[in-house]
Amino acid sequence: MRERLRRLGKPALWGVAAGAGYAAGSQLAFTVLDSAGAGPTFFPSAGFSLALLCLLPRRVWPFACAGIATAEFLVDVAEGLGPFAAAGFAVANTAEPVLGALLLGTARPGGTWRGLARFVAAAVLAAPAVGAVAGATTAVLASDGGAAWWAVAGRWWLGDGLGVLVVGTALLVWGDREPAPARRGGAIAATAAMGGLALLVFWADVSVAGYAGVVALGWVALWWGLRVVTAAGVVIAFVATTATAAGRGPWAGDAPAAGLVHLQVLLAVVLLTMLLLAVTGSERDAAVRGAVVAEERRRRAESVAAAEHAAHVRARLLQAVAGELGAANGIDRIVTVFVEVHDGALAAAAVGLLGDGGSPQVWTGTGAGPVTRTVVVAGTAEAAVVRDGRPRFFAGGHPVPGGTAAGHAAAVLPLRTAGDVFGYLGLYFREPGADPGAQRTLLLTMASQAAQAVHRARLYEAERRSRRRAEDGERRQRLLGDLVAALSTPGSTAERAQRLVDALVPALADFAVAEFGEDGDTVVVSASRDAGGTAASAARSSGVPALKTVLVTGERHVAGQPPSTVGVPLAAEGGVRGALVLGHAGSGRCFTPDDLALVADLAVRAGLVLHAARVADHEHSIAWTLQTSQLPRHLAVPRGVAAAARYRPSERGLSIGGDWYDLVTHPDGRVTVTIGDVVGHGLSAAAAMGQMRSAATALILAELRPAAVLDRLDLVAGRTAGAEHASALVAELDPATGRFCYAAAGHPPPVLVAPDGTVALLDGARSPLLCLPPRRGRPEAEHTVLPGSALVCYTDGLIEQNRLPLHEAFADLLSAATRYAGADPEDLCDGLIDVLVGDTPARDDIALVCLRYAPVQASHAAQPAPGLSSGLGAAG
Repeated sequence: MRERLRRLGKPALWGVAAGAGYAAGSQLAFTVLDSAGAGPTFFPSAGFSLALLCLLPRRVWPFACAGIATAEFLVDVAEGLGPFAAAGFAVANTAEPVLGALLLGTARPGGTWRGLARFVAAAVLAAPAVGAVAGATTAVLASDGGAAWWAVAGRWWLGDGLGVLVVGTALLVWGDREPAPARRGGAIAATAAMGGLALLVFWADVSVAGYAGVVALGWVALWWGLRVVTAAGVVIAFVATTATAAGRGPWAGDAPAAGLVHLQVLLAVVLLTMLLLAVTGSERDAAVRGAVVAEERRRRAESVAAAEHAAHVRARLLQAVAGELGAANGIDRIVTVFVEVHDGALAAAAVGLLGDGGSPQVWTGTGAGPVTRTVVVAGTAEAAVVRDGRPRFFAGGHPVPGGTAAGHAAAVLPLRTAGDVFGYLGLYFREPGADPGAQRTLLLTMASQAAQAVHRARLYEAERRSRRRAEDGERRQRLLGDLVAALSTPGSTAERAQRLVDALVPALADFAVAEFGEDGDTVVVSASRDAGGTAASAARSSGVPALKTVLVTGERHVAGQPPSTVGVPLAAEGGVRGALVLGHAGSGRCFTPDDLALVADLAVRAGLVLHAARVADHEHSIAWTLQTSQLPRHLAVPRGVAAAARYRPSERGLSIGGDWYDLVTHPDGRVTVTIGDVVGHGLSAAAAMGQMRSAATALILAELRPAAVLDRLDLVAGRTAGAEHASALVAELDPATGRFCYAAAGHPPPVLVAPDGTVALLDGARSPLLCLPPRRGRPEAEHTVLPGSALVCYTDGLIEQNRLPLHEAFADLLSAATRYAGADPEDLCDGLIDVLVGDTPARDDIALVCLRYAPVQASHAAQPAPGLSSGLGAAG
């Protein structure tokens, strides 16, 4: 119950307020305005009740209607009316505002003609007419027949209509949510003035003042609007009704009923006219305000559109700048981007960066040519921006750095990274009257983008320089490796020197000339990029003189600025052994400091390697002379016998070794072949080999048989240093009979190639190495050789090249002999070496002797085989 009472508290208060207000208006009408008199009167309560219901929400209407009905009933009873009449009047005066509020709805008397017309029709005419019918009927029924229905209804309708028109209009207009007049003091003064004019007309009976009052009221309606005119209408109505009811004013001599009728009609006409004027003025003001608002909105829309267009242009410009700067990889391109993106608005753009000395290095571009570089001196605006980091804007008269034209509007903006200023961006506008300061935010944003782009470009350039240095260093290392490889590849001094200059051209120079040697043994080599062209001519005209200069002075020689020719000495063992000259001619290249350092490093290496090669050449020449002197220069064989021999030392050391061979022809036509292998290589092995060969040849000439020769060689090997455990084969062929006898001391067996092409190893008469003789002497084997057969005697170097097991090595030997079975001895020797050794360096010394014979008479004397030789010529 308490909650219900709480919810009903506020509506109940509105009911009490409605009853109190209605009672006050009714009492005013009865006592002051003479509503109980004989004629119709002005009834304010009708306007109050209608306005109250229009302003209150409908959920409160029951309480407000209850308050109005209760107040009407109590006032009527207090005025002496009976209960039936009081109740009927209460119903009529309650139904009337309800009907008016329902008909009126949300419409109000102010604002438009439509609203005012609806208010007059619904609230002023229709609702009071219904109330008048109900009230007149109640009055007639409650009276004893003395009251005329039409008179009561007319008086009721006029009084309630005027009350609604005056009071209801004022309450609704002032109860609206629109703000009060701005000139509030003037409104109060105008209302008071209208009250004063009403007193002159209706109380003092100054009729002339009525004309002035009508004009003044019209002026109030047009100037002050509905609120003031309705307030003035309330004042005028109360003053006029009170004065007329008191018998004063223009109708003081008329009957009371007629005077009030005239008054009410006058008030209604005047007030409606003023309301029409006020509404007209209100609509006019609304139209003006609407036009002003529309114009303001249009201007605001244009301003917004212009701002949006400017923002779009700025955004598009920033987007274009950001896109182009993102792809720029150099300062030149960054400068060009600003000129291109501004599409002719800029006369020039510049980027200044702090150099090592502190002065900005400036890149300036105009779009009409390549970007130029200058230096900004102290005292200019650009230098000041770099110094203090504050942007500067010029409306005109500012020159372009490095240019002669002046009179440009300009913006000079700092470039920052990590808060530090490292340069500036200068934008120089083509129009002298441009105002860059108005675009401060845009220009500073572009400067920020430019700073990032410049920072990226500098990082890219630094990375590219680092990568280029690394690539150059790698290239130089590869070149140095190739040069060292060219020098280190086995060969003579001349061959190595030629490979050196060939590797230098064109990798490092256009031409190269080298001279190395002394004591009449000098090597001069050269190479050029274009044989017979500019480089070759430069090698002769400048390379050779530079070569002589270096040889004379022993110091580095550099010509040209930047260097185009460089000569360096080739030194070894504390002396200058030669010189190397490199030069450029025709290609436009020049030597960098790194190139000069590479040439100096190469000269040190080349001098040592070439000197070592020259020493090796000299030693090899001596060794080869010694080697060939130990072997027979010619093979003397009897008629019907063809012979060939090959000797290939291993590629180790001085290319001399301990293998030997010899062929001795006896007076009776027999041929004895001796072949052996002293362990080791070098000069000591060659010396031991020479002694063993000489001893074997002497024993053979003493007509000893093969086994006896080996028995004697055991003694010789024991007395010769380095000959211990040597191997040897002694084989004798009698061409007259085909008898072939042989003996081997630890030596590979000879190969017999039959006329039909079959091959076989003659592995009889085998015995241990020299110095390891058997107890009963060394054995000897004999074999009959058919005419057309070939015999192959060799050392183990021929079958050990591929390091195969022994049985596989002999199988390869027999296969190669079968392949060349029908060849002459020369081709047979070459074929066996090609198949079993090839072009690869020999792992061990190789000695090879091949014989092919036909039967001859024993009396034939031995003849040297023409064209057959051994040693250097036959070694192949």
